[in-house]
Amino acid sequence: MESFIYAKGNDGYLVTIRQDFAEMTKVDLERQVSKYIRLEAPVDHIRSSVKKLVNQGYKLCNQLDLGWESFVKS
Repeated sequence: MESFIYAKGNDGYLVTIRQDFAEMTKVDLERQVSKYIRLEAPVDHIRSSVKKLVNQGYKLCNQLDLGWESFVKS
């Protein structure tokens, strides 16, 4: 399992890849909570969505804070 956060200001997307399936959840970075927008799809579809986020100015965070650990595992 791999997890990444793409951030823009206080908004972010937590991307979790599990083998050939992935999920992308919109999150509040400051409060470390979900904004209840979630997409579950094959990895290729999520990668396409991530490319769109990057084009909108979202940047890959270099480090994932340990506070996200329980959120990622759920």
